[in-house]
Amino acid sequence: MKRLSRIIILTVLIISLSCAAILHGAEKSVELYRELSASEMEVILSRMTENVQSVKSIKADFIQERHMAMFLDVLSAKGILYFEMPDKLRWELTEPYASILIFNSGNVAKFNREKGKYVRMNLGMEDMFRESLRQIISIMRGDFRKVQKDYNISMAHGADYRLVMRPVSAGMAKVIKSLDLSIDQRSNYVTTIVIREPKGDSIEIRFSDQEENSAFDQRLFDLSNPLTPDHPGSISNKGK
Repeated sequence: MKRLSRIIILTVLIISLSCAAILHGAEKSVELYRELSASEMEVILSRMTENVQSVKSIKADFIQERHMAMFLDVLSAKGILYFEMPDKLRWELTEPYASILIFNSGNVAKFNREKGKYVRMNLGMEDMFRESLRQIISIMRGDFRKVQKDYNISMAHGADYRLVMRPVSAGMAKVIKSLDLSIDQRSNYVTTIVIREPKGDSIEIRFSDQEENSAFDQRLFDLSNPLTPDHPGSISNKGK
């Protein structure tokens, strides 16, 4: 469960980088990519920031695949992302297990489905969760300057844009080798996100059925008793 929890955390960090609406199904190209200069990259990131300003909320389905260097099998999970400006985020896994992570106004809560009910979990390192999710929200707002304090960013151009982010912190580099984003060059939307780990494992995330600027039921972001796929009122506490 500790490893699954780490995967969930890393996945949420990646989702934050998708910024505006998310597309699915972009074809991979074998053509060569040209690395962009710092000034060219700044233009693209500024364009993405402009796109973010018009998006007040996002809902998207996702498929998450875990590729392990030592094994041929791929571990898959499915879920739903909800984001609402200025500071509400819900990352919900639905298959093969159920889990909900919520950030709302600077506070964070996590729920796992156990014996037919969603149980609030003791996060342990709550300050770390809170600070990481604060960073996520700032990126969703299009504040790439903050991102560049924590990552060395490069971008290449071919059939699409490829954004590669490498952690500056030696501690983070022990967990994440790079965050690789494929961005549609016409819409400036992220199509695929890959988390690469130092030992060769990776997590690939693809998105579909995105909806922009929908009005969400605010119970989705309730930190005590959130709306669940079953029904509200099914939350109990654990480890409090």
